[in-house]
Amino acid sequence: MKTVLSMIALLAMPTMAMAHSGHEGVGMFHHMFDILPLVAVVIIAAGAFVWKKNR
Repeated sequence: MKTVLSMIALLAMPTMAMAHSGHEGVGMFHHMFDILPLVAVVIIAAGAFVWKKNR
């Protein structure tokens, strides 16, 4: 139970902090549009790797 409460607290933390001035986002995710292309490439590459491995 202690681990679950710690995990919930850690997951809730980024949503509690507001982004610095000049951004509309909340917490750590206000820079998501800056790294979104990189995240998409990593997801596509991982999907292709898993698909090729299971084929």
